[in-house]
This record gives sequence, structure tokens and C-alpha cells, in this order.
Amino acid sequence: MSETLLLMRRFLAKEFESKRIGMRFEEWMQLLPVVESEILSQKDLSDLLVKDKTTVSRLVDGWVKKSWVKRGVSPEDKRYYILRLTKKGREIWEKGLPVIASADAVFRKDLSDTEERDLYLLLFKIQSSVQMAGQQNGA
Repeated sequence: MSETLLLMRRFLAKEFESKRIGMRFEEWMQLLPVVESEILSQKDLSDLLVKDKTTVSRLVDGWVKKSWVKRGVSPEDKRYYILRLTKKGREIWEKGLPVIASADAVFRKDLSDTEERDLYLLLFKIQSSVQMAGQQNGA
């Protein structure tokens, strides 16, 4: 499973590079929690990405410099930074969507409808198992 995951990530990284999206696939994935949330704290991003706060701080500094994200102080708790996706950030992130859709088609190309359905069921089971393990371990 790990080998397949790495192969898929490598494929997507090359696709993002060749299509000149303006961001790398890794950046696209890391920005996903900000895209999915209207407002996200930098601490929550750190937890979601499973990265230490120094690494996330540098990551967000880069996004702010590129004008993909705005960072401000939380009105509820001045100790926390909140992140908001900018218009530019959303536009460049959305350029990656067709690349993801195209890659998804490549990944599913040789699967029958039944195999594809079975794959989604298996992935859902794996996702559920990981979530349950995380809850049991306090993650």
C-alpha cells in the first residue's frame, strides 16, 4: 500500500510541475485544510498536518509571502493566529483541481465499475479504521 501511495504522489507531483499550476502538489495538499475551512487556526493546521508549530509557521510564512493566505490574530484568543484563504490563494489552488481529476481518471482507468466500487468501500474501511485508532490513541 505504501509503495502505491508513493507512486501516486510522485505522479501527481510531476503532473503539477508539467502543468505549471503555480504551486507544487505537496503545497496543494497542505493548503487543503485552509481551503475547506472559512477560518482555521494555525495550531489546528499544525494538528491536521501532523507537523510541529515551527514547521507550520514557516509554511504559513511562505503562503503569506505568496499572498495565498492572510494571517491574523484570533479575536477570541490573542495567543492564536487564524488563517484565511485569499482570492489569489483560492484561484491558484483551483487550478490544481483539473489535474487531480485527470490523475484520478488515470488511477481508475483499468478498473471495472465493480472494482471501482469495491475500491471505494475498502478505502472507506481503511479510513474508518485509521480514524478509530486515532480516537483510541487520543489523536
